[in-house]
Amino acid sequence: MYSIKTKLVAVITLLVVGLFSAAAFLLIREKQKQLTHDIYFQTRSFAELTAPNIINNYNLYLAQKGFIYFNREITKDFNRTQDVDLIQIFDYSGHLLYDSKEEREAQYSGPVRVISDENIKTQIQAHNSSVFTQSGRIIYLKKDESGHVSYVDENEKPIESLGEMERLYYIVYPVNDHFAVIYYVNYDNLDVLLRTDTLRIVFLAVVGMIIGLLLAIFFANKITKPLKKLTVSSGIIAKGDFQHRVNISTHDELEILGNAFNKMAEDLDKSTKALVYKERVAKELELAQKIQKGNIPKEIPKMEGLDVSAGIVPAEEIGGDVYDFLKKDDNNTLFYIGDVTGHGVPSGILGSIANAMFFSYAEEPDLRNLIMDVNKVLKVKSPPNMFITLCLLNWNKIERKMSYVNAGHEQIIHFNGKTKEVKLLKAGGIALGMFPDISKMIEEQVISLEIGDSIVLYSDGIPEAWKNEKELYGMDRFKSTVQQYGNLESATAIRNAILQNVKTFTEGHKQMDDITLIVIKRNS
Repeated sequence: MYSIKTKLVAVITLLVVGLFSAAAFLLIREKQKQLTHDIYFQTRSFAELTAPNIINNYNLYLAQKGFIYFNREITKDFNRTQDVDLIQIFDYSGHLLYDSKEEREAQYSGPVRVISDENIKTQIQAHNSSVFTQSGRIIYLKKDESGHVSYVDENEKPIESLGEMERLYYIVYPVNDHFAVIYYVNYDNLDVLLRTDTLRIVFLAVVGMIIGLLLAIFFANKITKPLKKLTVSSGIIAKGDFQHRVNISTHDELEILGNAFNKMAEDLDKSTKALVYKERVAKELELAQKIQKGNIPKEIPKMEGLDVSAGIVPAEEIGGDVYDFLKKDDNNTLFYIGDVTGHGVPSGILGSIANAMFFSYAEEPDLRNLIMDVNKVLKVKSPPNMFITLCLLNWNKIERKMSYVNAGHEQIIHFNGKTKEVKLLKAGGIALGMFPDISKMIEEQVISLEIGDSIVLYSDGIPEAWKNEKELYGMDRFKSTVQQYGNLESATAIRNAILQNVKTFTEGHKQMDDITLIVIKRNS
């Protein structure tokens, strides 16, 4: 016969093990789905952005035996992603013109290389881009005029789309009906992240199980020996040890244990968050050259009533563009975009400080007070010649209200979904870190955002994008682009269209500044 204490310990231990195991499995599975989807989308976008430029560089350099110049340009493309480990260029006839793995040091000079795989040859000669999955499926990606992609076979008949965790072997991107670029997808980073997350979850599960076991034993002892525990605890309190938690209540021992456990859990949660934040800041300082990439949010929180798309196209040097999304409570989501003066490590560090401040003060309900609190810290912590322009917004899903405070940042572009008109919203304010008190220089504004309307937040990397030494993109062209694409069906489609328009305008001119873009579309 087993005692009540033994049974209680066994039941609670098994329950903790089951809960942690189920949670660990679900978390790892969801992480794998998310990362697999992100790699597919990012690689497809990377192919769309780079394939025409690769073919142009091939014709300009490699076809003219200028391997050194071509290799320099292809290296820049590789540096933009970690999800592609091999690029091949084929002509329409199936001749292999370039292989990045074989031709790292010198241009190939042997016999003509002809592809023997008929499936790849068919993909090369197709009008649509296509993917070959690790499960052996060939899927063609047919894009309509609105930018929507549908999954079809080689006869353009609809087929089953990619599975949530279906991995790619390569992507084929035809260019100009004469060439095709094949991008071979690398999942090493995904596997490393999954292994790392699995180890972390297992560690937390073990810690949780140990804590659960100790609590079970403690709880059982409180039930079987309540008078003895009360006597011992009373004696400790009587000796002046007020740090000891006394298990006394107006009800019973179960309520005492519940309160103690809740308090412990609250403290553990706060300590864990503080440790994670400290480690993140230390890592960003150590890897300052990667600070901009580290500042990019891993995912955009879902905001009821809004479709949101955001991202940064980094320049070669370290920049100071920042943006983030912070969930204040169940009804309000805070987000912002900012631009630190200058470039390099100091700008990146100041951007990190700003991110940390907004993270710390995110629970402040008033936007003006929040931005004034951040300004006070930045004024003390930043050099006199450095400051940050910033636009801070809040979305209330209950009231369907979008409010913002502008601190010297670029004017928000508002697209009216009914009239198709584009206008610049009121700017004003002053950059953070310049003066200790900016209360009289900023004010909170409300955006009249109707269903179908869109707003565009951006850094000066877009209007100041150069086509050559004399001509830049400019606000007039920017507004015209938003007007042209503002009625696309999703925020992502609008963002991609704007970035493609900027890329087309610059015609390969060196990017001088980071390009940060947030598109928000009201959908309900």
